Amino acid sequence: MTKRILLFVFALVFMLTGRLFAETIYLKTGTSMVGKILKYEKDYVIVESVKDHGVHRISKKDVFLINFDSSSEVEYKDHKKEIGSNTVYLKNGEIIYGKITQYNSDFLTLESLKGQGVLQIPSEDINMITTRDTLVDMSMRTGIGYVSHKSTLSGQGGPAAYQSDMLSYREYLDKDLFMDLLFAFGNARYDDNTLNVMSLDVRGGLIFQKYRNLQLYYGGAFGWMTITDDANSINGSGFSYGAFTGGEIFFTSMPNLGFSAEIGISKRQIGDYEAFDVSTSTFPTLSAHYYF
Repeated sequence: MTKRILLFVFALVFMLTGRLFAETIYLKTGTSMVGKILKYEKDYVIVESVKDHGVHRISKKDVFLINFDSSSEVEYKDHKKEIGSNTVYLKNGEIIYGKITQYNSDFLTLESLKGQGVLQIPSEDINMITTRDTLVDMSMRTGIGYVSHKSTLSGQGGPAAYQSDMLSYREYLDKDLFMDLLFAFGNARYDDNTLNVMSLDVRGGLIFQKYRNLQLYYGGAFGWMTITDDANSINGSGFSYGAFTGGEIFFTSMPNLGFSAEIGISKRQIGDYEAFDVSTSTFPTLSAHYYF
């Protein structure tokens, strides 16, 4: 009898601890899986399911949320509510999130998602209404692209030529945070003079506002550059840093293409060469990325 009780206790403890240390993986399709994450790969999560005891390989692009505690499940439920809700932009600049329950030419009735209860808003105070599921969601997406830099300086073959166009690799770490890796290389010879420029920049950006297919962001950059310019007697390597703000827009007919425009400030010091650049509306940085 004692052995049976001990076996039952051990089995109960095993089942409870197995469930205690299990995770719930919520997918963007609306389904979920309870199991133990065995391994994190670059693009996949390896999960051992509690239901069928099988090992499943789930793409990170399909994962919305991994629930490690009860607060994560609350966050997931709040997200599901927001997907079917509306954003109401008022003429005084206020933004209200909720579910529209009634609308006519005089007013709309909205059930607030922020705990404000049921609101009745006069139609004349409303500037615009959008649906939350029309917002761009770039969570865990990767893009490659081309960045066109324009300097505020001008000159034929002079310091302005050091501001090179660049190839770009962009990774969205979540729906609001991204990292960029930019690379450029150029090699030219004229009148027995050599001009070599190579640069590598790392940037981080944070999205602070979204409106349908447009997202606005700001961030900072840090880079390394090497220059060999025989004509101007500049030869060396150095670093650059700066800050920027801009916007990225997507079109319904081309959902995988993002087009960006930025302005910002930067400082570069390479050997004897030093430059401080302030972008203006005449000289924005333009880029295009294709996302997978």
